[in-house]
Amino acid sequence: MRNPCWRLDLSDTWKLRVQALYHFHGDMWDALTLNNQLRIRRVKKSEKQSYGELYEKDHGLGWGLEGPLSFVVECVSQTWRESEEMMKRLTICLLLFKRDISGNRLPWFRLGSRGSELRQSSQLPRVADEELDHESMRFPGYRLEIPDFDAFRLFWTTCNQTSWHRSLFVAGNRLLRVQVREGDTVLEDRLIDLMIACEALVLEGEDKKGKNIAHRIGKLQKQQMSHLEKRAIEELELAYRLRNDVVHDGEFSKKNMAQASFPDKFVMFVEQYLRIGLINYIDLMSRGQSKSQIIQYLDGLP
Repeated sequence: MRNPCWRLDLSDTWKLRVQALYHFHGDMWDALTLNNQLRIRRVKKSEKQSYGELYEKDHGLGWGLEGPLSFVVECVSQTWRESEEMMKRLTICLLLFKRDISGNRLPWFRLGSRGSELRQSSQLPRVADEELDHESMRFPGYRLEIPDFDAFRLFWTTCNQTSWHRSLFVAGNRLLRVQVREGDTVLEDRLIDLMIACEALVLEGEDKKGKNIAHRIGKLQKQQMSHLEKRAIEELELAYRLRNDVVHDGEFSKKNMAQASFPDKFVMFVEQYLRIGLINYIDLMSRGQSKSQIIQYLDGLP
């Protein structure tokens, strides 16, 4: 039996976790720091892999060839669960921060592989400029530009004034999962994930799921013009009918597809409704309202 005094004392050990952000590019030279535990930083040269002839054409591929890689999220904490939660909040907030359609698509990125190590310091490790890869990504799915930096820091602070509801994490995780399906021609899977996210956010086991989702997510759009709110509610009701088509019959019905007109754009609009709904849900949550109170508030709106 080993002498107990040989055991490593982990009471003061901190955990450093790194997660890849594929198809993401920021204009920061080194890193965008959110707090003393969390940042987005440029990838290190040592973290990138080259694959023969691919290297010259597709600089930035690495960590399993899952996509162009130039940036990572990095977090130091005392538990893996704490770092996981902070990194999830950050990546969800990044998607919510950019919710405007541009070039017929929403800004997107894909989360990739994780790396981790144990540390004796609670500080994020210093990274020297010469360690970082400063290559510019040619066609990012998501770009965080210099004018965005202060605005995103404020957005991040505003979204994290209180503990998140469990349902908010569930919905946000589904939104992250949708990004993995970006470019996938199978729209059914994307739509199902989006409707699961909506259901997690605003349902509490009641009947008339489609109408309740449509009404509550529609009201979370906070549209100033009634015709835009009406359109959002109608499209969300259609989205739930299409979801039912897939779940029960394995494919969209011709009747419902005819109403969706351009299916890929329709699914994109549903995702935009979810992103905007999540932002306004967080606003209500930050005022101390529980999920039940938020639902009650939304149901009381005309």
